[in-house]
Amino acid sequence: MTLNNGALDNGTLNNGSVTQSDSELNQDEATPLRVAALVLNKGDASLNGLSDELANDSPLVIELAQFTTDLEMALNLVAAGEVVTIESKQSTLLLMPALMAAQRKLHPHAYLAGMQYDQTAQGASVKALGQAKRDLAKVNCQRSLFIDSEQRHRQLDNSQVAFDSLCQLINDIAQRTITRDDNSRHYWFTERYQARVATLNLQLKPENEPMSHVAMVLTQGTGRLKASSLLKAERLFCLLSGTSEAELSQGLWALAAKLDNIKMMADDSKISSALLALMQQNLHEFKLSTSPRFALTLQASNIESLAQEIVSMSDALSRVFKEKGQYKTPAGSYFTAAPLGQSHLAFVYPGVGTVYHDMLSELHHYFPALFARLEQQGDLKAMLQADAIYHSDKQVAEQMSLGDMAIAGVGASYLLSKLLMDEFDVKPQYALGYSMGEASMWASLDVWQQPHLLIDKTKSDPLFTSVISGDLTAVRQAWQLPLDEAIEWNSFLVRSAPEPITALLDRYPRVYLAITQGDTCVIAGCQHSCQELLKELGKRGIAANRVTAMHTTPALSQHDNVIAFYEQNIMAEAVNHPVTFISAADTGKGIDRGVGDQQGQLSPKLIATSIADTFCHSLDFTALVQSATRQGARLFVEVGADRQNCTLIDKILKNSDREQLLDNRLSSSANHTSQCCTVPLNAKGSSDIATLLKAIGQLISHRVPVSLTVLQLGLKRQLALHQQLNGNDANTLSRGEA
Repeated sequence: MTLNNGALDNGTLNNGSVTQSDSELNQDEATPLRVAALVLNKGDASLNGLSDELANDSPLVIELAQFTTDLEMALNLVAAGEVVTIESKQSTLLLMPALMAAQRKLHPHAYLAGMQYDQTAQGASVKALGQAKRDLAKVNCQRSLFIDSEQRHRQLDNSQVAFDSLCQLINDIAQRTITRDDNSRHYWFTERYQARVATLNLQLKPENEPMSHVAMVLTQGTGRLKASSLLKAERLFCLLSGTSEAELSQGLWALAAKLDNIKMMADDSKISSALLALMQQNLHEFKLSTSPRFALTLQASNIESLAQEIVSMSDALSRVFKEKGQYKTPAGSYFTAAPLGQSHLAFVYPGVGTVYHDMLSELHHYFPALFARLEQQGDLKAMLQADAIYHSDKQVAEQMSLGDMAIAGVGASYLLSKLLMDEFDVKPQYALGYSMGEASMWASLDVWQQPHLLIDKTKSDPLFTSVISGDLTAVRQAWQLPLDEAIEWNSFLVRSAPEPITALLDRYPRVYLAITQGDTCVIAGCQHSCQELLKELGKRGIAANRVTAMHTTPALSQHDNVIAFYEQNIMAEAVNHPVTFISAADTGKGIDRGVGDQQGQLSPKLIATSIADTFCHSLDFTALVQSATRQGARLFVEVGADRQNCTLIDKILKNSDREQLLDNRLSSSANHTSQCCTVPLNAKGSSDIATLLKAIGQLISHRVPVSLTVLQLGLKRQLALHQQLNGNDANTLSRGEA
């Protein structure tokens, strides 16, 4: 049944909660609304066929004409127990009593809890929040829409804008997404166990006229939008396998022929559908292949680019096989003729300082269930230091304290570890960390029972707030400085081998060689002394402008405190963990072994002592990487924000190869580094999903077991969407994910 604006009197709801008469009801008397709302975007679903849950409740349809009048009409009908839809060209808004939704086992995207009018925006919001029984302090998102008075005569256009704004807000709640004023988007974080609450304020008339504003209060529903597909017609991904160069070449040209057939289709929508079907079939066939020796990945943004990737890969195959090397393109296509396999796979965890503004902001669209699990397990907002990382002002993230950066760095590594292991079923054989990255690996790989407990400790413990950072009390004690003497501390990145720096340290007692990393080093200490040492060294240093005494002699006084800080209970099954954990505490001493190898098992004390040894001594990341390769690690996947460790490891391995050549000791048995590969999961300035898919493609080509289920399910949903848009399938109202 379709209703028009005159079907019902434009009066008040039964609850007296929308339109107020001259005898205006007190806001405290307004009963909270409990209206379940679902947005059905055209193509995702329509009401041509209803699901079983609503089979006996045919909705009353209101065609959008005048937004507030239509919404009031719908709410009056819902108050009477009806199911109602407001429909526009783009979207359908389904409204029903919340109790009915629960009885039908539907999962609403949101609940409309309050709707009130006033002559000011603030007044309307206060009334609506009062009706909804919500505190303004608990509102996570406030949006306002101001309609240009000069365009007010365009009633339908303005109504469409208002309706779209409401639908977008409901969608954002269901997708757990915040849209900032600059239209950038990120995950909608909340305090643990707190639901998302939003307000929408619409200005209907010139300011201060009677009832010129309407405010609505929306609260989080039990439904979530489906995960976005990692693959689509604008993000193509194909896999080919074979036992020889000839088989791979044959597969490439067979795929090229299929693309030629698709190109002949005249309709763009049919081309898109055909590409999705092609990828779906391709992944299915690859999954059924009996683990052939070689695999290659092709990635592109459209059909023409994919054809070019095929040509480029075909041209490169002979050379790659001859050199037993690798070939990759900027688009992400990848092939190696020397696959390393899962037995050489190492997860590498970056240290403090790699986190950046808006990092990982795309991932929740594609892995909503993962984010929901992480929210249940701990305080995700605190784990990622969301208030700073996702602040509208980029400088807030850049000015984070050492402790906050450490927390966010561990959080990013934890999230990416769970993504790789839980969603793609990738399991490492080895793990190592750069500096504080060692704490990340214990937190991320199911060793510590409650890694989230370290969040509050890191924020409050003097170790991070004042001893080795902030006031640097450990440094003051080591230098025997009076309390009124300021410490001008800094660290500098310098391109130099460690030996020339070490030779000068005796003359600069307040300068320390903190880190050795390939062809660069980091010195730290008194800023003036560091600058003098660099001048004598004849090198230019890049100031980090970061206050931390980690990896310097003054930190040695805190060794016992660091042990106490990191001595955490471990999982029962972690005692004999399958991963080999490699620590700089051992490799710095020239010992090639994993933590716990000598003792035969892991223990809280052993782990904490290993972290403390790394924390309090100079870090030789070069030695750590070289030791890892000697122990068997070859395929290094950086599990954290940005890709700084990949850059360092590439340089370290390249220098190691050069040294072997100069020593004339390069042999098949000694060639550890020339058959190594680094794989970043994230890169600042690049798309989260593009970088992730490149990493997945590399791992597959290296014959690491990778689950394709996430890719396949996304394609399945994309194909269903295309079929619905093309009218090839009856659309139904699907349940929201719980």
